Amino acid sequence: MGVRLDWEVERETVARELGESPADVRWRRANGGRALLATLLIVLLILTVAGGILARLWYVDQELKRQLRETVAAEAAALRVGDLAAFLAIQRSSSDAWMLGQAERFWQYQELKQQADVDVSGKVIDLAVDESRAWVLVEEAINGIPYRQVWFYWRYADGWRHVPRDITFWGMPATISGANFTLSYGSLDSPLAEALQPGLERLWGQGCTWLDCPTPLPALTVRIMPDPFVEVSWSPDEADVLRVASPLLGRARADVPLEPDLARRIGDLLAERVLIQAGAAPVEDASRDAAFLRAALRDWLVGRFLGDGGVLGSSFVESLVTAYGERAAALLAERLTPEADIDILAHIFATPLEALPVDWREFFQWRLALEPFLLAQGLPDALRGLYDPAARGEAEALIASYAAGVAPPVPTVVRVITGFGSDGGNCAWAVVQDAEGNQTPITFRLVDGVWRRGIPDPAFAVYAGAAENTD
Repeated sequence: MGVRLDWEVERETVARELGESPADVRWRRANGGRALLATLLIVLLILTVAGGILARLWYVDQELKRQLRETVAAEAAALRVGDLAAFLAIQRSSSDAWMLGQAERFWQYQELKQQADVDVSGKVIDLAVDESRAWVLVEEAINGIPYRQVWFYWRYADGWRHVPRDITFWGMPATISGANFTLSYGSLDSPLAEALQPGLERLWGQGCTWLDCPTPLPALTVRIMPDPFVEVSWSPDEADVLRVASPLLGRARADVPLEPDLARRIGDLLAERVLIQAGAAPVEDASRDAAFLRAALRDWLVGRFLGDGGVLGSSFVESLVTAYGERAAALLAERLTPEADIDILAHIFATPLEALPVDWREFFQWRLALEPFLLAQGLPDALRGLYDPAARGEAEALIASYAAGVAPPVPTVVRVITGFGSDGGNCAWAVVQDAEGNQTPITFRLVDGVWRRGIPDPAFAVYAGAAENTD
């Protein structure tokens, strides 16, 4: 008889207390093992069946996507080779107008191919399938510039077919929350939303700090929407809601998530709200210097929205900020009235106008463009008011030329030199360049606090020579 371990003694004691014989104990153990094995087999069977179902679903999903990619490739090929019948065979809708629109789209592609280098590759950037519907993000290139479009499809008995746009299927809803704004969009527009966020943080978050608004800006909501009719606009029904039509409603740049024109339109509306919040009232008279000053402030704000100071927006205002600090923009917005002339700057910064350390190119470019604008509006008297009395003959010659159907192009101001004219009066010479590269000075004289166009002054040669020696 060997040594018995404590647990063996305890087991036999428990068995005796339960009235079990050793055979009963062995049977109970064997039965428990069989039950455990049966449970494991059932679990394994369930996992096997579930795995088989998931594998089947995955296979079906991949097969549907493969067929969808083939359909996209066939549609792109039809556009490339100019096969209208093959192209229309892939389109399907009960709307005759939509089908006619697709046929027109086909011919637009054919015309575009005659005018530019068009690569309709049919490259699929992304896609999503939701039961019988799907969208595909397709890339193409025009003159080497990549673009993206969203094509929508429906799975019929005979395969995937291109169908009208489904605005309820624009990706998963998403939101970006900033310090004073909320940006909502569908996941298809994620690149645009992410590109907008930094500019919103700057302009809507700091715009009233830059201009020292009397009250803070309200909370802003920006909605990127698959609705072409909203374009870029404020909601007429909800306060402080800016609506932006998704670029993917048409052909959107793939290399630039926020296209410059769209960024400018968004920036203009936001900057206008900041100016109103700062108390800078709109200027109705486009011929007043106040119209330029207010537009320059708006452009300066838009520049901050676009590039965090990397894009000036307005070199005129930025030069004031450089010379007098960021408070300069706030002072201009605070003092600006709809009747203000350019000499308001002399009062704000306590510096004679001709001595202001400002980049005048932008102002005189506006001033030269104002002349044909006024004539186009039928306002010859307003044009005459822009000229010095000694130069009225030049004004009349321009009016007569425009009446005869000859509108001289607006030249480009390349530099501005300020100084004293031969009579001792304050002058500014806007050196302009025409399309052929020829440069000519245009003389402006400071009359009653306003730069008015004058007759050529020989003193320009002295200042131009000094400027060249300085350079």
